[in-house]
Amino acid sequence: MPYRFLEDITQADVAFKATGKTLNTLFKSAAHAVIETMANPKTVKPKLTFEFTKKEQTVERLLFEFLEEIIYLKDKEAAVFCSITVKVNEKTLEAKAILKGDTVNPKKQELHQDVKAITMHNYKVEHNKEWKTTIVLDI
Repeated sequence: MPYRFLEDITQADVAFKATGKTLNTLFKSAAHAVIETMANPKTVKPKLTFEFTKKEQTVERLLFEFLEEIIYLKDKEAAVFCSITVKVNEKTLEAKAILKGDTVNPKKQELHQDVKAITMHNYKVEHNKEWKTTIVLDI
């Protein structure tokens, strides 16, 4: 996935930069970074399926709310995730996702950080030749 964790943005939280040639790949890359921050996806079985749709007025807001929904589902369902499929409609600014995962089980899963929220600190979405975002996760 085209994302990398950043060491020099924050000390108490987790930061990453994600890229993609399309909004679909940007959203998927950012989602994978959030998923991996919570748990090692290779240790999570795809027993549960979660679907959601988000629609916003701007790409920036859509990505923010999209990632927040992953965190919300983690909290609401006590789940961690192993994969996500994403379909972003650039004209209507609507994102549809299907998450696969399982309930949290520390005996079977390699758990990482408990992500609380996406922050606005250094948050940005840019588009030049490709889409880029910088995200700081509150842990």
